[in-house]
Amino acid sequence: MTLRTLIVSSLSAFLFLAIGCNVPAPPNALRTGSGFSPEGGAVHFGSEASIDIVKGIDSAWAQRDMERLATFFSDTAKFDWYDGKSYDGVDSFIGRIMEDTLDSAWDFRWAYSIDANIEEPGDWVHAGFDVRSSKDGEPVEHAWFQEWYYIEDGKVSYWYNTKAIRND
Repeated sequence: MTLRTLIVSSLSAFLFLAIGCNVPAPPNALRTGSGFSPEGGAVHFGSEASIDIVKGIDSAWAQRDMERLATFFSDTAKFDWYDGKSYDGVDSFIGRIMEDTLDSAWDFRWAYSIDANIEEPGDWVHAGFDVRSSKDGEPVEHAWFQEWYYIEDGKVSYWYNTKAIRND
């Protein structure tokens, strides 16, 4: 083997490894991440499409359009409410919403999407709401709600919320 052949072979092997190992991240995630996730890896920003789904849910909920609201969830979606109650399927979730006796107005304050495992499909969206509730025109409570949505294939398959009462 000549020196030239050795150099060309070494460079070819190096370039093959350098290019082959630089696998691009999926288009819905940034290459760099920070923090950590239950899946064990870094957390990456997720997709804007997942944020749009949560915006659609908020719009349908605000308009009390339960038929449209249902379209954002998978048939097997699971829901965990801040009070410890769980619901299987979107019909039981909507039933919970319709049972609420309070009139609520809210500001949709934030939402961001994260991808906890860029090797697998699905994003988490975390959203925050400033909610003021009343009954018969009288203020009842002011609370912050934080909600998490797991979105895969354009549908929410898992949702849960937390609630913190505000004293103001």
